Amino acid sequence: MTLGSVFTGEEASLRPEIAVSWRRSRLHGLTPELDPARVSITEVDHSSRLMTAGRAVLDELSRQLEGTQFCVLLADRDCRIVYRWFGDRRLQQQIEGIGAVLGSQFGEGRIGTNALGTPYESGKAVEIHGGEHFVEALKRFSCYGHPIRHPLTGRIEGVLDITGIGEIGNPLFGPLVSRAVVDIQQRIVEGARVAERRLFLAFQEATHRRSAPVAVLGGDIVLANRSCADQLRPADPALLRTLLPRVPRRGTLTTSLAVPGGGSVEVIAERVEGTPDGAVFQVTRRAPAHHDHPAHDAPPPDPVAARTLFVTGEPGTGRSTAVAGFAGDDPMVVLDAASALTEEPGRWAGRLATLAAKDGTVVVLDDIHLVPEGLAVLVRETLDRGPAARLAMTACPADRLPPAVAGLAARCDRTLALAPLRDRLAELPALAEAMMAAERPGRPVRFTGQVLEALGAQPWPGNLRELRAVVAGIARQPCGGVIDMDRLPPRYRASAKVRRLGGRELAERNAIITALYAHDGNKLRAARELGISRTTLYRRMQALEIADECSVL
Repeated sequence: MTLGSVFTGEEASLRPEIAVSWRRSRLHGLTPELDPARVSITEVDHSSRLMTAGRAVLDELSRQLEGTQFCVLLADRDCRIVYRWFGDRRLQQQIEGIGAVLGSQFGEGRIGTNALGTPYESGKAVEIHGGEHFVEALKRFSCYGHPIRHPLTGRIEGVLDITGIGEIGNPLFGPLVSRAVVDIQQRIVEGARVAERRLFLAFQEATHRRSAPVAVLGGDIVLANRSCADQLRPADPALLRTLLPRVPRRGTLTTSLAVPGGGSVEVIAERVEGTPDGAVFQVTRRAPAHHDHPAHDAPPPDPVAARTLFVTGEPGTGRSTAVAGFAGDDPMVVLDAASALTEEPGRWAGRLATLAAKDGTVVVLDDIHLVPEGLAVLVRETLDRGPAARLAMTACPADRLPPAVAGLAARCDRTLALAPLRDRLAELPALAEAMMAAERPGRPVRFTGQVLEALGAQPWPGNLRELRAVVAGIARQPCGGVIDMDRLPPRYRASAKVRRLGGRELAERNAIITALYAHDGNKLRAARELGISRTTLYRRMQALEIADECSVL
């Protein structure tokens, strides 16, 4: 059964394309009452390819409509309003009253049938008369929306809309918008050609000036000289695309990027002027080196150099791996600090004293941050006496440690702070490759650049444990030597919008998802931890495309 094969009595009286849109609106959980919380607002890129191509066309269109009671709205490929023009002040007030401001997202899933979201969903021009809008607040308007497609790729770049007050559409809407869309599409092609020429020229200049490996990326263009491709193998040169959002408009980005097979590459990147997202990358390979936080294949701490170890980090960051490396060949006994909360304190203290007296044993105090303050004092005294057994403790990140437990860390021979995976994204390709090699020994595979880019857009609240589970799931699927997007679980196929988020928005997205997971999806508690209202949390989840599967309330 298709989406539009069965309609309610009310929907049956509508034109087919409008009835299908109403059905989609209901499936999104919308009701005819406008819910302002669903209309989220995000930043607008005034220098985007769409705005650059459309500016002159929109100026001409607004001149033609000067003095009328119409307005012009332009939405980008995320159905976010990036341009508005009004011929009438009263109309502007009414349009803004439904939340149509710069940066607001007007997809069908947020505001129902409308001349921005419906053409975007259907891929076709749509005229919507007053009562055909799904939400009551929109029924006072009539509008005509037309999708703007990239003439070369066929992808929707945005939607252009003319709206007026009244329940009957104007016959001029269609041809007027259609001509403007054709002009914008032609300018997109011309702009793309100019940008591509600048990318080619930047590549020629870079390879002429430098003998080092060089790559140039922008739009759908990936240019790399042979030495660059050799440096990045077996990764795809498009792996560099994961760094594009971090390259400043002015100045350079200098960073390192872990590559599959071990080692890393030093990357210096700078923008290509006159392009929306082009950048030149200079790449230099470095030999494998020990990093400060153990990963899947990191060398263990030297068991001879330390008798006591304190490891901090979020769950899944490799605390158990670090402790196992510290233990070496010695037997380990784990004493869960959480058990001290449920059993008689004297009994827990007795177990610790007995274990600490066993020479040749490694005693692991797991989640030591949960131990009551009185027992933390007992652990401190055990450390001060110098136990016969070697002692390792694991805990939450150092900035969350209770004072009594933080004092224990200061008494250990060695402390190790493990960074969360979201702060180690440059290492993610090498980590994923190593994990896949462990899952499929003797059967080498390669992750495509698109897959690595999608994985790099994830917040990874479960850290290495979560990444290992994803890799293990992929390894169970039949595949050749290449892992493409179809092999990823659906929730890890990051949308183009998420991959384009700037550093601040990406950090905000990661913080929200981490808070939701930390509170088992409870939005109220997550909002309190973040210091925002639950309504604000809902809006930011919608704006940053955070799925409700992260939450339960």
